[in-house]
Amino acid sequence: MLDDDAMRTTMEEVTPLKRIGDADDIAATVLFLASQAGSYLTGKVVEVDGGLEQPNLDFGLPDL
Repeated sequence: MLDDDAMRTTMEEVTPLKRIGDADDIAATVLFLASQAGSYLTGKVVEVDGGLEQPNLDFGLPDL
């Protein structure tokens, strides 16, 4: 959980779904992939990221 309210607000504002993901979001994806509903999915990357296209915080670090 994020304890810094300002950081949490910033992350929520720049995330397309306007909220921070939680363990239930990951669990729902894992459940789908492990179920019959996901049986036709092969070799794909499933991004559980709230729609982010880039990092939602700028730490000023160079790309490696």
